[in-house]
Amino acid sequence: MSDPLNKKERCPLCGGLNRCQSETPVSSRQGACWCRSEIFPVALLAQLPESERNSRCICRGCLKAFQAQQDKP
Repeated sequence: MSDPLNKKERCPLCGGLNRCQSETPVSSRQGACWCRSEIFPVALLAQLPESERNSRCICRGCLKAFQAQQDKP
């Protein structure tokens, strides 16, 4: 059975929902996307396959997990 969700609604790293407002139909948007106020490190973006870069959004969970990993001594 295929996933009814649009591929762009899924994080390319974990497959979870990315909750990107940019991928939400304009009539359903609830303001600016959460990702607009975040900084996505180059090292995190480099984990994406070339074909997924600039085409799918990383979820907040993957961003926060990466940041936490970077903060470890």
